[in-house]
Amino acid sequence: MSTASRLLPLILLTCAVRLAGLDSGEARHLLGRTGFGATSAEIADLLALTREQAVDAILARTKTFNRWGPPAWCVTSLADNAKARQKEYDDWKDLPQPERDKKQQQRDALDRARGMELKGWWYREMLSTDTPLTERMVLFWHNHFTSQLETVRDPLLMFEQNRLFRAHALGNYAALLKSIPLDPAMFIYLDSNSNIADRPNENFAREVMELFTVGEGFYTEKDIKEAARSFSGYRFDPMTGRPVRTDQYHDGGRKLVLGHKGVFDADEVMRILLEREERVAIHLTGKLWKEFIDETIDQKEVYRLSAVLYKASYELKPLVRALLTCDAFWAPARRGSLVKSPVELLCGAVRTLGLPPEPIERFPLWGRRLGQDVFDPPNVKGWTGGAAWISTHGLLARSEVMGELVADPLPPATAPWIATARAKRSGGIEDATRMLLPVAAARQMDPAIGFDRALRALVRDPAYNLK
Repeated sequence: MSTASRLLPLILLTCAVRLAGLDSGEARHLLGRTGFGATSAEIADLLALTREQAVDAILARTKTFNRWGPPAWCVTSLADNAKARQKEYDDWKDLPQPERDKKQQQRDALDRARGMELKGWWYREMLSTDTPLTERMVLFWHNHFTSQLETVRDPLLMFEQNRLFRAHALGNYAALLKSIPLDPAMFIYLDSNSNIADRPNENFAREVMELFTVGEGFYTEKDIKEAARSFSGYRFDPMTGRPVRTDQYHDGGRKLVLGHKGVFDADEVMRILLEREERVAIHLTGKLWKEFIDETIDQKEVYRLSAVLYKASYELKPLVRALLTCDAFWAPARRGSLVKSPVELLCGAVRTLGLPPEPIERFPLWGRRLGQDVFDPPNVKGWTGGAAWISTHGLLARSEVMGELVADPLPPATAPWIATARAKRSGGIEDATRMLLPVAAARQMDPAIGFDRALRALVRDPAYNLK
């Protein structure tokens, strides 16, 4: 028998699987990996579609704007915000020290309150969005281009950065990357204001190479120093609220960055980095592989898929489509192979169970308890994620929080599938298990405990932390 004859049945089987409509388990897998849990309506929408059609439908719904109006103070322009803060400083600077301290404490308290309001607003957006993949990508970029409210100390700048990530959520990576050096929140977070010609600050140059573009091992310390010189001289303008280049602080000399010689500024260094298409694409594809497919990177597959990104001139949708339609994504072994982040855990439970989101203020506090304080990642590398979420202490905290979220008794208005399953008694518990868990429950359950108690037990089961 020829090789072609032996392979033909396998080829036909693979084609049949790809052309068949999704079953409910496959639909839940796709929705869980690209959003926050899965509702019964979302599952039903995908059942008649092939894998490729389902992925295309999800990608087609992505947006570049938020659904919910932000807090009222977010309508202030960056320029007006900067001028108001500058006026505060001018009004306070000649006051006696005790009065200055009191004014600063009042300003800090206002910023903290607004920061919590901003965190609640983003949770509301994630809980109610009709395009969960958009918000998942906003969260991905927030952890990729990390900034921290505690350091930036201006909630409006963090809101504007959040809007930037949404505008480019599944757009063009090169366009997003080019906007980052002069993003006000990033500029303050990495102290780029102190990067001047005679005292270069290497913070941003290091992060842009290590975390944002080519990755560790593909640049030298000399490249960092030369790039830092190129990024020098940008100062925060209190009249516009944005960084602007000032020639008196910029190093206008010749530099050598990644083998390129010239009189470079920030834009030109970003262009040089983006010309390293294969390295930038491999680095980003590896991160997206871990986001959507598995913590363990298949280097051969990542290398193959990365070509999709650089051949598409850094357009993100073709790469995400390739990731979500590849065989590795759909392999049965991938079910339950990733750990939900705290945000996914919380938002997924609310969306799948149809729980009321109010009071919204609970969610940032729960997220902080579980180790994911949105708008306040721990450091420049962001949250480690993956298995790091579920230490022994982490699992216990998750069980406690889920017990608080999924209250006893359940609220009267929940997702329609719950009433249907409850009416089936023990059969309904089996339905709930299939709806909520990607793998078998870690704990045996006695059907005699009743549906509602079983439902609460399922969301506290260790298996519910997986996707």
